[in-house]
Amino acid sequence: MSDSHSARAAGSLRLRQAWRLVEKGLEAVTLTLFVVMLLAALGQVAFRYLLEIPVPWTEELARTLFVAAMFTGMAFAARDREHIVVDFLLVKYAPALRRVIECLFDLAILAFLVLWARGAIALAELNWTATLITIPWFSVGWLYLWELLGIALMALYISLGLWRKLSNRGPDGGGA
Repeated sequence: MSDSHSARAAGSLRLRQAWRLVEKGLEAVTLTLFVVMLLAALGQVAFRYLLEIPVPWTEELARTLFVAAMFTGMAFAARDREHIVVDFLLVKYAPALRRVIECLFDLAILAFLVLWARGAIALAELNWTATLITIPWFSVGWLYLWELLGIALMALYISLGLWRKLSNRGPDGGGA
């Protein structure tokens, strides 16, 4: 093995390790968003019905955190290929034709994600000065930026899956 090849392999390994750390961090943030959302919703119920003290910001906080957690959660579902797929016709095709159709689906998803990202950017710009009523320090634009992060991650994971299918690598492409 040449020195340049081993250096390239070591660099690739470091990049994969760094990316895995980023993913773990995003997973931890997403889980934290979900747990805080759950606590806010439970707090709202406890304060309103048990203590009879309305706390208006808990509903808006729970809703915002739920939406934010969903955007990254959708990306992780795309990474793990856990989205619902109706494939009762697809499985009847020969493997080569099935791969072509799956690649076309991936390209259609990427086109949709591009359109969705354009909308998220436009809405972030449009709503940057808008704030939540009960949480006036939180710009709605930040939620659209988080949405854009989820879209970018989904596009990355779909693109990687498409590359694996086209290059015959990994679980999406039939190789090892």
